[in-house]
Amino acid sequence: MTRRDRVVLYGRLGLILMAFAMIGGVVAEPLLRPLMSSRLTIAQK
Repeated sequence: MTRRDRVVLYGRLGLILMAFAMIGGVVAEPLLRPLMSSRLTIAQK
């Protein structure tokens, strides 16, 4: 396996992993939003 083949293989694997991470983030975002929201309120005069 030449160096170029290895770079292409790792690049494809990286893109596939990034796509799964983005899809997971889109799916998990509505579920995690209530946990991450702050309960602090700011009052104005």
